Amino acid sequence: MPSKTKLYGSFLLLTGLLLLAYGLPPRYDYSPPKPFHGQGWYNPFEGESLRWSRANFHIHSRTWGGLTEGRQSPPEIQAAYQKLGFAWIGISDYQQVNPQSPIPLYEHGWSVKKVHQLCFWPKEVVWVDFPLPQTRGMKQAILARLRPTTPFLVLAHPHFLHSYSGSDLAQLGGYDAVEVLNRYGDSVAEWDSALSSGHYAPILAHDNVHDVTNPHELMSRWTEVALPAGASQEALQEALRAGRTVGYKNRTPAPITSAYPQLARVAFTGETLLVQLTFPADSLRLIGQGGKVRAVAYQTDRLAYLPQPSDTYLRLEAFTAAVELYASPLVRGHPARRGIPPVAWGATLLQWLLVALPGLWLTGIGVRKLFVRRARPTSATQ
Repeated sequence: MPSKTKLYGSFLLLTGLLLLAYGLPPRYDYSPPKPFHGQGWYNPFEGESLRWSRANFHIHSRTWGGLTEGRQSPPEIQAAYQKLGFAWIGISDYQQVNPQSPIPLYEHGWSVKKVHQLCFWPKEVVWVDFPLPQTRGMKQAILARLRPTTPFLVLAHPHFLHSYSGSDLAQLGGYDAVEVLNRYGDSVAEWDSALSSGHYAPILAHDNVHDVTNPHELMSRWTEVALPAGASQEALQEALRAGRTVGYKNRTPAPITSAYPQLARVAFTGETLLVQLTFPADSLRLIGQGGKVRAVAYQTDRLAYLPQPSDTYLRLEAFTAAVELYASPLVRGHPARRGIPPVAWGATLLQWLLVALPGLWLTGIGVRKLFVRRARPTSATQ
């Protein structure tokens, strides 16, 4: 049985490490939300005709000795998605870029609350993370560390285990897009929080598949990009950043590759916004500031709406028996994104003094009680 000294040392060590974990990350000076504004509208789908190519960038292969539940090899994954007509796929293994992935990326993060990010075309793989439930400052610190390493940084599945809240998305900076649709949880409300705060975050939608032979995993969610299938990766990167994306959610129990509506036209006629699909949907909705419904149409392939002064962004939703469609938003003015906020040095230094420094002190005492042997007094010799 451990001695009281060992138990006490273990308690002090764990307490000290916990204080260090929460005391060391800096605090940030978040700017207040600033909704999109301006006279004109940014329309990522502007143009007379739209050509679509199918994509999924959240796929797991068998790696790390099977610990991450991926079942198939990259060639098997590519064959499954090519059979379904996908033009773009990315194998997003945890903490490594798979050399056989057509689009180089990886899923960053090993926290218990699944605070993960998708890092596209990365310069390096970042291992730094906070394994325990994360404060907003911790999440921002990770985004600040990842930002210089990737040209396209995506918040993965915010709703899954509530890894990112709506208020997080309204204040954090440094991310480029949101994985709004994911098999483990859709994050539409969180997405609207980001957009309502004035942060331009296009939609991505992904299977997050671990087994391509399971029809309930394969093509449950996917992204379509307004880009020809044979375009370059540079053009793909530009299209993703510009928000020329539509996310789909499959409402059937098996993969679906046809008989679903696509955007045919998104354009202003005078001051009126006209949205047209390739064929009728059961319902169409325009969503605006605060996630509020701004216009609805039923049993039609088009919707017309005259934007009001209070409209800061507008995004389309469409519903059929087979699919749900969510398009990246149109925004007033420019598609601005928040950068990494400045460190609040006053609050950070106070936190280091009151939390991190005591944590370091307790850690040192715990280590000494656990691992430093005290010399036993010897009996005096006659």
